[in-house]
Amino acid sequence: MYACRIFSPALATVVLIAASLPFTASAADEVDFSCMGLEVKGKTQVTETHKEYDVVLTNNCPGPVYWAMCIERLDPYTSRILEAHTPTGYVEAEQKTRVNLQMKRGPAAMDFRQRFQEFYVATDYAIRPPARARCIASQCEFARRDIRRQLSANLEAWEAAVRALNAQLASECPESGWDKTAEVEQCAADVRVRAQPRLDELARNDAELREQLPLAGPAGCELYAGELVPY
Repeated sequence: MYACRIFSPALATVVLIAASLPFTASAADEVDFSCMGLEVKGKTQVTETHKEYDVVLTNNCPGPVYWAMCIERLDPYTSRILEAHTPTGYVEAEQKTRVNLQMKRGPAAMDFRQRFQEFYVATDYAIRPPARARCIASQCEFARRDIRRQLSANLEAWEAAVRALNAQLASECPESGWDKTAEVEQCAADVRVRAQPRLDELARNDAELREQLPLAGPAGCELYAGELVPY
């Protein structure tokens, strides 16, 4: 069962899934908090504009624990830190608590391969309050800046290639009337075949760079969400 559920309109503007830097007790508490479990659960998309997540903390320690998080939400288009939320709480032994958040879809400018917002989650635990979580997004994004630039450049090239294909289809394979003729369909197929190798190359580049993105930061820099918006 859940010891508590935290939800607020401010937090609801974010989609969170949790990550954490190695947590420590306060200087006065020499405690091993490996007995605290953290799990991020993606939930079903609640609207066309949001994706929902739960960050679940499980207290397997022998006694109650105070906790704190720093949740930083990023714009999926610019990777700029939009805002930080700092929920705190208290969980009894053998109990769970969760933070429920929603991530918005990217801005209108991100109409090609639009994604949901990304976020970081850092946690801290303490036997006596307060627990203090250190925000990590700035240092993590600094370590990922080169991969981000490569992703952006490849995405721009991919979008340009798609625009060029559409323009070529319109100019070389114009349709007349309401129905496509066999000639128009064959023309379009030929144009797409010629363009496909370049499109495939850019799609592979994007997939490979996105695989590298989580590995680019130092330990504890887990990055969450950022999935493609389904159309």
